[in-house]
Amino acid sequence: MRPCDEPSRAGRRASGSPYTVTVKATPAAPRRHVVIVVADILASVIFLVFGAVLALTVVGYAAQFGTVTADCGAGPFDGLECSSIALSIAVYGLIGVTVLGYFLAVGMVVVSVIRKRLTFWWPLGAVILIIVAFYAAAWVAGMVAPAGVSS
Repeated sequence: MRPCDEPSRAGRRASGSPYTVTVKATPAAPRRHVVIVVADILASVIFLVFGAVLALTVVGYAAQFGTVTADCGAGPFDGLECSSIALSIAVYGLIGVTVLGYFLAVGMVVVSVIRKRLTFWWPLGAVILIIVAFYAAAWVAGMVAPAGVSS
């Protein structure tokens, strides 16, 4: 047996040259069960549809937060009360987080499907993020509302 015919520890010999060794970079991924894949994709689609409806609803309500400071006069107010700047930051932040969170979830679902990973975490996280952002913006709007305005 010649030295070039011996198998190498780094990989197997390529057929063209006796000195070329090929190494497989990644091991084969384990097979996924069809039922789990279908349930994962179905859950992702349901969460994405729910997230789209939720995002449109939240963006619609964000426009209504802008009228909270309409009853403010020239009188003295304490803290954030009647601060249109704080309210604008909350409204635009809410819209930005909602839109970016949803589209990030859609993009990562596509990437996860291509990489054959679980996908339902991304839209679920986006839904939770949208809900938390809405309540944070509603809290700021409640702080900004002048006394006597019902929320």
